[in-house]
Order: sequence, then C-alpha cells, then structure tokens
Amino acid sequence: MLAPLFTRYTKLMKKNKLLNITIIHTLLLFSACSTNEEKIKPQFKPQQVSIYNLMGIAEPVQTPHYREQSQENIVQDIEYISYRQNKTPSIRIPSEPNPYQVIKKIEYRAKSFLGTPYVWGATGPDKFDCSGFTQWVYRDVGINIPRVSRDQARVGKFVSFNELQPGDMMFFDTHKKRTGRVSHVGIYLGAGNFIHASSAGKKVVIYNFYEKPFYKERFLWGRRVVNNNFHYASN
Repeated sequence: MLAPLFTRYTKLMKKNKLLNITIIHTLLLFSACSTNEEKIKPQFKPQQVSIYNLMGIAEPVQTPHYREQSQENIVQDIEYISYRQNKTPSIRIPSEPNPYQVIKKIEYRAKSFLGTPYVWGATGPDKFDCSGFTQWVYRDVGINIPRVSRDQARVGKFVSFNELQPGDMMFFDTHKKRTGRVSHVGIYLGAGNFIHASSAGKKVVIYNFYEKPFYKERFLWGRRVVNNNFHYASN
C-alpha cells in the first residue's frame, strides 16, 4: 500500500519540479528581454540646437531677462546692418534761360553777320536770304523756326508795331503793289532799329524805321518767340 503512494508522490514532485523550472525559465526570459530593451534605449535626451550653434557662434550665458534683451539687440542689429536704399538724390533741374540773356544773344549773333552777302535762297553762313538769316540766328540761340518767311510769320506771339521789343521778328510786304502777304523778315533791335538780309542793300544791314520810312509803311506785324515761359518756336 505504501508503494503506490510513494509512486504518486514521486510523480507529483517531478511535475512540480518541471513547473518550477518552466516558471524560472520564463522569468529569466522576460528578465532578459527587459534588460535588452533597456540597453537599446538612448541614454540621453536630444538637445535643442540654438541659432548660435548653427551660425558657429558661442551662445551667450542666459540671464533672467536674456530673451527680452537679446530680442532687442537682434532688432537693433538688423536695422543697423540691413541694406537700405539711399534717399533719392536731389536733382537740380536747370531753370529756363533768362529771356533778357536770350535776346542779347540774338542781337550778338545777328550783328556778327553784318556785311554777309544777300543771295536769294541762301541759308548761310557765308550768304543769306532774309528768312535764311533769321532762321540761322534764332537756331544759334536754341530757337527753331520754319525756313521761309511766310511760315515764320505764323509762330510765336503776334505783336503790333507799337508792341515791338528787341528780339522780335518783323514781317513786311515789300511787293511793288501791296498784297498784304509776307515777303520779307527782319529782327527788331530796339529804338526803331532792325537787322535783316536786304536784297536792296545786297547784304546783312541795320536800318532804322525813321530813316527808312519804306519799311515802316510796309510793316505787317511782329512775332515774339522769346518770353518768360518759352524760348522755342515751331510751325
């Protein structure tokens, strides 16, 4: 009777021993997995990279007000080193020539041709007809006028005989029979004097209305191409 009991006890002990071995192996297995997992975990936390590290500059020591102070400094630095367009340089626009100076230049240039031969159709500078002479003189001082006298008589401001001023053009009807059409032109110099390329005088001359009443009688109108607003004329 003891033999069967001993046999059952022996079997039970074997089963318990096997169970204990299984439990121990299982615990060792989980313990080993846990140890391995711990080993593969990173041993440090990733550090934040500041803008100073990226630029290769040593990061300054932070103070309680570091963020506000550094922000202010950065704003000031950016404003200081930023590329800003320079102020537009002031452009000095030359004023229009003084009309008085232009008139003096007209007189000077016209008188420089005194004695130059008159040739019909000539435009200078060694010979002129009446309108070729006026066109050349005015062009020399920067005033463009048409080539022939009848077209020159249409530019600028109309002036009557009593309104004539130095530098004005003067137009005449010199036909034997008066037609009222422009056939001659000269430049008024003041005090009754005018300069022109005269077909009768055969050269550039200065006449006076009171000495040569013919021209006063044949005077049609004047044209002013020099004033305070402009010194340019065109047809």
